[in-house]
Amino acid sequence: MRRPCLAALVVACAAGAWSEAAVAQTAMTEPEPAGVVEAPIRPSFPRPRMSAAVGMGATFDAAGFRDGDARTIPAFFTRLGIGEGMWGFELGAFASQAAGRFGNAQNPIDRLALDTVGVARVGMLVSPDNQRYATRVLRTIGAELGLSFEHENRSMMGGTRFAICTGARVELPLTPAREPTELRLRLAVRRAIGLYTPKLYGAAASDVTAVHDTNLEIYAALVFVF
Repeated sequence: MRRPCLAALVVACAAGAWSEAAVAQTAMTEPEPAGVVEAPIRPSFPRPRMSAAVGMGATFDAAGFRDGDARTIPAFFTRLGIGEGMWGFELGAFASQAAGRFGNAQNPIDRLALDTVGVARVGMLVSPDNQRYATRVLRTIGAELGLSFEHENRSMMGGTRFAICTGARVELPLTPAREPTELRLRLAVRRAIGLYTPKLYGAAASDVTAVHDTNLEIYAALVFVF
């Protein structure tokens, strides 16, 4: 009886030693959990506010009229802007259509201009915490100065010129203060001062139209600020 009991005891001890070795081996081979590496926080810069404006108005133009008097001619205006602070930048287009509106005795011209202007808003010096309506209007008052490229057309004749583009505007907010997007009504004036005077020649030698500056453009536009 002693031999079987002794053999059983040896087998039990061997099994216990084997299980302990297996547990130790498993503990040694298990990979350690990888540490979580956090990405560095990049500084965020606020996007400048942008605007889009579309409007109608009139230009007072005397080019092509025999008596030299300026006529009121309908005109179309559009602007895309960036920056709603003290300084901004805008791209714009201006188009007038006079041909065919004043009879065959006159030779008015159509104008199409592309403007690039900087905008200065002195009213932005007023504290932004003041949200009274009059103060909000004051912040939108701006002066414009830039360069314009203009194409003039009369029947089959055309010419181009560069001009200094000036203007001024004020905007009436149509939405509550501190909204992420705003709707405004812009009232503006524009004037282009040509760097030279192109001439349009007709079939006859005496048919010459000198393209002088317009007197002024005025317009109203809806402005979407986002």
